[in-house]
Amino acid sequence: MAKTGPIIVLDPGKEQTKGNEALFMNIAAAKAVAGLVQSTLGPKGMDKMLINKMGNVSMTNDGVNILKDIGIEHPAAKMVVEVARSMETTAGDGTTSSVILAAAFLDKAEKLVKKGIHPTLIAKGYRMAEEKALELLNNSAINATAETRGQILRQVAMTAITGKAPDSQKELLADIAVKAAEIVEENGFVDVRTKVIRVVELQKRIEETEVVEGIALNSGALSRKAPKAVQNPKIVLLDAEIAANKTKNDAVMTVSSPEERQKIIDSDRQAVLDIVRKIVETGATAIFSTKMVKPNVLEVFDKNNIFVSRPLEEKDIENISYATGARIVRNPKEISASDIGEAGLLECITRNSSGKTFIRDGKNSKIATIVVRGETLQHADSVDTALEDALWVIKSVIEDGKVVAGGGAVETELSIGLRAYATTVSGYEQRVISSFADALDEIPKTLIRNAGLDVIDLSLALRAEHTKNKNAGINVFTGKITDMADAGVIDTFRLKRNMIKAATEAAVMILKIDDILRATHKRTIPNAPPQHMAASYNGIAPPQMNERR
Repeated sequence: MAKTGPIIVLDPGKEQTKGNEALFMNIAAAKAVAGLVQSTLGPKGMDKMLINKMGNVSMTNDGVNILKDIGIEHPAAKMVVEVARSMETTAGDGTTSSVILAAAFLDKAEKLVKKGIHPTLIAKGYRMAEEKALELLNNSAINATAETRGQILRQVAMTAITGKAPDSQKELLADIAVKAAEIVEENGFVDVRTKVIRVVELQKRIEETEVVEGIALNSGALSRKAPKAVQNPKIVLLDAEIAANKTKNDAVMTVSSPEERQKIIDSDRQAVLDIVRKIVETGATAIFSTKMVKPNVLEVFDKNNIFVSRPLEEKDIENISYATGARIVRNPKEISASDIGEAGLLECITRNSSGKTFIRDGKNSKIATIVVRGETLQHADSVDTALEDALWVIKSVIEDGKVVAGGGAVETELSIGLRAYATTVSGYEQRVISSFADALDEIPKTLIRNAGLDVIDLSLALRAEHTKNKNAGINVFTGKITDMADAGVIDTFRLKRNMIKAATEAAVMILKIDDILRATHKRTIPNAPPQHMAASYNGIAPPQMNERR
């Protein structure tokens, strides 16, 4: 019988990593990601200094911003980063804790695999533990009733702000966030993504930060003759210059006499005036544009007592459109009365060469603007980040009506409950569920570690206290075990629920990977035609260095 040679199935140019080696490699990558942000967790967490390619420096302890800016390449590590991004999208906070929890799940899974438990059984046990943990979480929730909602919203906002903005201002910022959310609340739903606008203003004190019911713009009127206040303004939004038809850049116009040239100029001027007249005939009393309005056009608007703002950014125009119902006009020649938006009041405050404009009571939708003030860009950025997190947690409480105790209290309660549940399960799943419970303890342990406290003593004391009080947690400022609900340290139910689900999902996905195929990159340089060779420029010899200088 003839012998056959080796059968090659895979492309020899690919690298393959199989079995536990591939699994442990992915777990190591996930743990490395968690190590990058672990020290930032909690009010006593550390900050990271990030320097981008342009040399701009920013300092933050927000997990998702850190992970986005450092540029992670490993595919398994990217899966863990996606956990943080999903938390930011759905809960607005909890990005760091979710990454730490996912890494803790994988760390416990790695130890189980080394003891001979198959990854499929670990994934099954994790799913069972996840389901039970969500049930226990629901039992641990505190309902936000009509009588307690105001206080709970303030407490949950301060919890989110703590460690991200100056402690002396967290009560003020919490009140501002609550007020902004209540302004835009409709039928138990809060749209903080589109209805709460944040405007940054520098060289101001943080305590001057305020919330405005309506839209606040860091731009004043273009003309000194513009009205300072307009009742029930009819608003026009332009994303184009008010001008006659422009010729192409390479067009050539030939005239035979000065009279003919003047005729063309007069025709263009008349075309512009026709557009201005059409805008005035719509009944507009306020104009906002992304382009500069020319003096001759502005003079006509001033005669008709129409407010014209300084040029705005496109984002500002979109916000005004959303609030007032005005359509953004990109061809002024086609403007009509149906493009006009309405509001209750327009006010303008002029300061030197700039100013501020307020649009209140938009007829299309309620909008709140938070004017974030800070002495420097870093101060303003930290306040802005803190307010964003506070708005999201407030949104979660208003929509879900539930909160849980913070400070590691709920994770400890779930851990204790899961250990009790594990005793009712037979087989390998019992050990897996116990490992899931051990991983949950990593959150309170990290809080203790970042506060510089004794991890072993406080962890044991916390677990002992939970036999009497399910809301017991770590007060990192006093170093003692405290009732977190009484202390006002509150987390949202949605945050903890999504944290458990996202971290479990990421861990299970990585556990199911047992083979990695990586294509090797070979850079080949094609033969260049003579005209593209370095020795010539379109067939012309390049100048010498001394000639170029």
